Amino acid sequence: MTQDALFQQIREGFSTIPLPETQREQALTYLKEWYTQTEYAAYKPQLDSLIEKEAWSVLLDSFYRVLPFGTGGRRGAVGIGPNRINPMTIASSVQGHVLYLKDAFPNEEALSVVIAYDVRCFHDLRGHYDADKPNPLLMLTSKDLAHLAAEIYAANGIKAYLLNPELDTYISTPELSFLIRHFKAEGGLNISASHNHPDDNGGKFYNANGGQPVAPHDQQMSEWVEKVEKIEKMPLQQAVETQLVEWIEQHHRDAYIELNYDRRFDLAAQKAIVAYTPMHGTGSTSVGKLIERAGYELHMLASQTTFDGTFENVRYRIPNPEVPASMQDAIELAKEVGADLVLGTDPDADRIGLATPDKDGTWRCFTGNEIAALVTRYLFKSLKQSGRITDNPIVLKTEVTSDLVRRITEAEGGTCVGNLLVGFKYIGDALLSWEQHGEFLGVKGTPQDFVLGTEESHGFLTTPDLRDKDAAGVALYLVELASQLKSEGRTFPEELHDIHKTYGYFNNRLTSMVMEGAAGIANIRNLLTKLREQPPTEIAGRKVLEFFDHQDESGRFGPIRSQTDASSRNVLVFHLEGNIRLILRPSGTEPKAKLYIEVSSDPGQDETTLAQTIEQVDATAARIGKDFAGDALGRIGIQLPDFALQLSDLVSIDNKRYFGETVIPAWKTKLEALGETPSETQLSEVSQWLKEALARFGSTPNGLVAPGVEAYIAQLDAPSQHFVDHMRQTFQTIP
Repeated sequence: MTQDALFQQIREGFSTIPLPETQREQALTYLKEWYTQTEYAAYKPQLDSLIEKEAWSVLLDSFYRVLPFGTGGRRGAVGIGPNRINPMTIASSVQGHVLYLKDAFPNEEALSVVIAYDVRCFHDLRGHYDADKPNPLLMLTSKDLAHLAAEIYAANGIKAYLLNPELDTYISTPELSFLIRHFKAEGGLNISASHNHPDDNGGKFYNANGGQPVAPHDQQMSEWVEKVEKIEKMPLQQAVETQLVEWIEQHHRDAYIELNYDRRFDLAAQKAIVAYTPMHGTGSTSVGKLIERAGYELHMLASQTTFDGTFENVRYRIPNPEVPASMQDAIELAKEVGADLVLGTDPDADRIGLATPDKDGTWRCFTGNEIAALVTRYLFKSLKQSGRITDNPIVLKTEVTSDLVRRITEAEGGTCVGNLLVGFKYIGDALLSWEQHGEFLGVKGTPQDFVLGTEESHGFLTTPDLRDKDAAGVALYLVELASQLKSEGRTFPEELHDIHKTYGYFNNRLTSMVMEGAAGIANIRNLLTKLREQPPTEIAGRKVLEFFDHQDESGRFGPIRSQTDASSRNVLVFHLEGNIRLILRPSGTEPKAKLYIEVSSDPGQDETTLAQTIEQVDATAARIGKDFAGDALGRIGIQLPDFALQLSDLVSIDNKRYFGETVIPAWKTKLEALGETPSETQLSEVSQWLKEALARFGSTPNGLVAPGVEAYIAQLDAPSQHFVDHMRQTFQTIP
């Protein structure tokens, strides 16, 4: 087949994907470049295979654009094409950062950056590529990309501080923030995709403050990346010999541990026993070391302590402490060793998860908002007892984080700046503003007044000497709180219950609508556009009292300063009658729209009243979230049965629709055909069919799908008992 005929075949294949013609033609243009130019020759066998398999959706999504340089970097799936993470997209990002630094520091002769990287290694777990053909991306590691970045910085005369390879380890995100400030570098780079899918990766850039850039600086960096025409590289060994690469040694890393250790409170409490999982990531070098340094008995989950970028032993391969399933193996360890609490961190050790037992011995995982409430109260109490509190204590939180944090802060005599946009960079920017100007958003203060920075997605900062979220610092305070409660014979759930009695009960929940691929991105954009243009006046029977569009330049945040600013401000806020708040925004790192729901009660309730309130608030929050998600999806032509909406938020909307429209009807038909007394062989055949039907949900789909199955059964109109029994029996055979 001639190349012209081949490209015509691809054009025809792309025409089957429901995207604008301009995007399909752009994809074809980029694909032609990668297919014909010598610099991409190593990828040609895999491209041939994708074309032969007619994998038009994968090809279109890989080539229809250059992966956007977002609000501080690029993150996404590793793969072939300009819309994927690979040496080309990372190299152009780094070269653009070089141009940005030289423009931002024109009088600085000796520029420097710090480079960190995590444990990731590309294995093509999604199965997009041909395992029998050469693939230059296979086994590509974060370390490989970090060394590539160092070669580019060095070739451009910028010193790179890079981890000494003899240490054979990795650097966490908060440690990177510390090292930038420690070395007085002008910037930094982290090669990581945090808790994303194992085959994702990315490059996130940092400023001299040790935080991520905010508008307009992130936009300026993005524009420099777009101007890159040539990438300069120097062999790493030459860069080391000319001292343009300098090694980060263990004593540099120990200083980060000591920074957090020095902020401990001297509590004469019984020492808590800690079970901990780093989820195969960097946390063993930060959280683990700090807990041991503070003298606590630490039990690390051996199966998840190894550095493993496939996250093989983490359930569903989702190394995210926000997901309770990711904490379950560590909870089992805690039961064995008699631990008082479980801590878990994501691969770059900036987010933390907490699980503890209740009085009856049952274990529960806490949400990021619940951890924030516990830590806020603990810090105010401890700072006052130790005499370390200032006259102007300040807490920072993002707008989507529970207002329970504000209630506690203000009741304890502090100030809460609680309307920050999503992203920890805004907390770092507030600290910089106090450092340089003594004021931020009209609030006067200094970094020394800082008590806590928090976001609902399990991110916390407990020291002004770092400028990004830090799991280690907050881990130490959680272990101290556990020790204090242990001495008092109390539990974390009891402490949280007391917080609700004192300050009010808040139900904060997050619903995610995952929409993958180019079509998914278009759907998310369309969804917010339609809600922005015609916001609902009523949601689940509750009147909308106020509606805020953060892209409205007459609103709270004023004129839009850049394209990246507009992206960060792509947030819709609804205030409903009855102390209800809804916030909708697209994720900045994953293909999903996020809906935050908050329903709250008044403070100061007695035990009886609180019990009734909790039941009412929980029911309201569940109803509000379901109704709003259904209405929002309906605006872009997606209709899902209620039971399909109950599937885990980890399941994409396409797969929820497949479950509701394909799996359930076929399953129902098969079971009804069996009658009341099918044989074990017949039931086994249905189970095998179901296992195959659910294969797209992964190797262990039960936990993802179970809520939808039960919701379907609950909404059936007078089902026969044998039908329900057979449905549950065939489903329970699925892992």
